[in-house]
Amino acid sequence: MPGVSFSRRDFLKLFGATAGCFVATAATTPFLPKLGAAYAAPGAFHFPQGLASADPQPDAVMLWTRVEAFDNGAALPNGDVDLYVQVATDMNFEKVVVEQSVRASKASDHTVRIFVQGLKPDTVYYYNFYAGGDRSPYPGRTRTAPLPGAKRKVRFASVSCQSYEAGYYGALRRLVNDDIAAAPDEQIDFVLHLGDFIYERTGDVPEDRPVVRLVGPLPDGSEPWEPDGTRDWWRKGGQAAETLADYRHLYKTYLTDPDLQAARARFPFVCTWDDHEFTNNAWQSYGSYFGDGEPAQKRKLAANRAWFEFVPAILSQAPRFNGIASPAHDFRNARVDDTPMETHDSDFLFEGENAKALSSLTIYRTLRWGAMLDLVVTDLRSYRSPPVMNEETRALIAGAPVPPVRVVKLLDAGRTANDGNPPATIAYGDREIENPRAAAPAGTHMGGPQKAWFKDVMKASKAEWRIWTNSCPALQMRLDFSQIPFAGLEDGYVGTDAWQGYPGELSELLSFLRDEKIGNVISLSGDYHAFAAGRLPADPDAETLACPAVEFLTAAISSGSMYEGVDRRTRDNGFFRRAATIEDEDGRQPNWNNTLVNGVRAGVLVNYSSSDYLLNLVRNDRASPGLDYIDSDAHGYMLVTLDEGHAEVVQVNVGDVTADAGPEGSSVIRKARFTVKSWAGGEEPVLEGPDFEGTPPYPWKSRAKADPPPV
Repeated sequence: MPGVSFSRRDFLKLFGATAGCFVATAATTPFLPKLGAAYAAPGAFHFPQGLASADPQPDAVMLWTRVEAFDNGAALPNGDVDLYVQVATDMNFEKVVVEQSVRASKASDHTVRIFVQGLKPDTVYYYNFYAGGDRSPYPGRTRTAPLPGAKRKVRFASVSCQSYEAGYYGALRRLVNDDIAAAPDEQIDFVLHLGDFIYERTGDVPEDRPVVRLVGPLPDGSEPWEPDGTRDWWRKGGQAAETLADYRHLYKTYLTDPDLQAARARFPFVCTWDDHEFTNNAWQSYGSYFGDGEPAQKRKLAANRAWFEFVPAILSQAPRFNGIASPAHDFRNARVDDTPMETHDSDFLFEGENAKALSSLTIYRTLRWGAMLDLVVTDLRSYRSPPVMNEETRALIAGAPVPPVRVVKLLDAGRTANDGNPPATIAYGDREIENPRAAAPAGTHMGGPQKAWFKDVMKASKAEWRIWTNSCPALQMRLDFSQIPFAGLEDGYVGTDAWQGYPGELSELLSFLRDEKIGNVISLSGDYHAFAAGRLPADPDAETLACPAVEFLTAAISSGSMYEGVDRRTRDNGFFRRAATIEDEDGRQPNWNNTLVNGVRAGVLVNYSSSDYLLNLVRNDRASPGLDYIDSDAHGYMLVTLDEGHAEVVQVNVGDVTADAGPEGSSVIRKARFTVKSWAGGEEPVLEGPDFEGTPPYPWKSRAKADPPPV
């Protein structure tokens, strides 16, 4: 359980007792392979989901594969499959350091996880799996982390959101191909996956966007969707996952993609989850496909188990971090029922069956990469409080274009609002309701134990850089409707499913970084399907912004872009259409970037005038406090390089993903490069960029011949 410390020996005993989990120790000196005669003829087995490695340590890494028998008679009588794993220091496997038999059990859907220890630090290794006379179709490549204190730059990629039906994974193939072509000291060390590895719904593609490939019917699944005119983003026949078989089916389908397989074979991955590994807009074990949703403890347990089976990670084996015990642990099966979530503790964690389902798997953890990087991996779905925007509060603000900042902050503060004197009612316009959160704790995105752990590891970190693996964006994205004369509207949040729905805790954490003088903190986030960059203010509504951290948001690998969603929703609204889209001599472009960074008035004005004088007159530098750049019409990934004295982030936009790019990978339409110099705790970070390769997005494109907008 979180906070309990076991020795590595105890951890390994527990790990080895779990179905599909094994431990291997590398030999101190390489040896020639010793594999004996095959027990089955070639062609009896295959590895349809490829292989993978994860969570590099200086002396260990986790390996993974899944095996299937073409003929059930080739497997053991109980359905299990015996296989071998080899690990070598060379691609030809002439210098083997691990050769061990393992068993892929039917109980784990024939997946295996092998914790390989005794490896050398900062070293590239290759690995293969064998079953009978068959071998995995290509060798895997992985690497270990440098020793603590080793000073060398770190280079890694950040990815997010890979809907199988919405697009192809050509961005991942581009990442792989470019890395193969790069000089050894420019190759990346690992891939950071920020979540939405799968999407738990089939048919989750807007009606006007092509479904590029099908997941197919789920083994169980919800009743197929019959369109009723209310949800144009779900196709006829779409289903939602409900059982372990459903979630396994999704992972198995996604992992047949050759580009995803190639990336997992070349790079070790470090993964967290977002919502779609369980359910859309997930919080604790509540299922929220439509409306406010319903308790779904059985589904949460199934989702946790499937993630553990198909996404390798070092959890129970994770070492202590500067004296702090690791809270992460492997999946532990449990019996749960779907019961009402009624009683919660002071951290807003609902008790009973909900707490039991959540405790089946804990994934928040830290990884160290030499002296340069401490990677703080958080889970922002399992312990968060209920969203403040529900059917009742949405009815209250009916007519507001987006949730008003004032209302969200008041609800999120709960009983701590107004210095502990929350209002009995909440009003918007001419409507008023009883304050539904007047007696509730303040909202939380992390939950109490994780938040305490986060503060502890940030304070204990001694690395040059602290990377916060933050699946949900913390950057402010607002629409400043208060600047529109006579409209009678309030400033509102563009979405409250991420940190904007939990503004109190975000302010608390950023204030903690500022007050404790913890510098060089970079948040890397996903979820919003756009590239963005900016500073994170402790109080975005203060007269003077104090920003103890910066954030870079990565676009989706294949899921529909933010701009596509905005464009679809504003087609029948002339005013908002102008804020979303501009048509000029270069054609139709995403004016949404301009509206978020410079304000609604600036966004609307450019559809009537190209005058820079007028634009500067109405531009609002505080429209979205701290947001300096956004490219909302994007797919791709980020490349992050950390070195002494500075960090560099390159956002790689590959554009359209509805056509299969093939083995060459997607072409790159632009790169936006940012630099952040080291800053001491208590100082303000300075974000330099963007510098572009390729055509900049609007409105940066319109100023390409002059100086770009200040950042």
